[in-house]
Amino acid sequence: RAIAALPTRRALRVLEVGAGTGSLTKAVLPSLPREQTEYVFTDVGPAFLAAAKTQFAEYSGVDYKLLDLEKDPVAQGYTPGSFDLILATDALHATCDLRQTLTHLRTCLAPGGLLMFLEVLTSRHAWNSIFGLLKGWWRYTDTTLRTNSPLLDRNTWHSLLADCGYENVSSFGGYINDDESEQAVF
Repeated sequence: RAIAALPTRRALRVLEVGAGTGSLTKAVLPSLPREQTEYVFTDVGPAFLAAAKTQFAEYSGVDYKLLDLEKDPVAQGYTPGSFDLILATDALHATCDLRQTLTHLRTCLAPGGLLMFLEVLTSRHAWNSIFGLLKGWWRYTDTTLRTNSPLLDRNTWHSLLADCGYENVSSFGGYINDDESEQAVF
């Protein structure tokens, strides 16, 4: 649908943030028309970019760039309003301030653009036990929003996205019984 709404002969401009090992990229790239897609694979670390260049070498429309979601993307060389689709998988919760991160992403989004991301939800207390040993798990600073974990529940994500100016917010989980979903796509 995102491609169908584009003006004739204009490429779909995709920004993947926190792309890491490329698991989402690997699933998404083959489904996009190569001749009509400009894909920017980003991460905060250059090691991920180097590995991705090798992994996705067969795709000519992919660019590999650094992007720190906690800093202004314009100051990092990104043009405001330049992406039709922004994708992320389990990357947003790893930032210090979610409101700031969502504002930065909104800066990159073209009018009528779509932010689509997957996040782990707070449905399991075990996440803190498992990932709580990692230094980055506790680095969040927006403690009025995230009180006991870097993760949010689905309703809080919906409210936060709306508060940050995103429209038509929706989500879905992986189970028929929504209370069982440990992750959701927004």
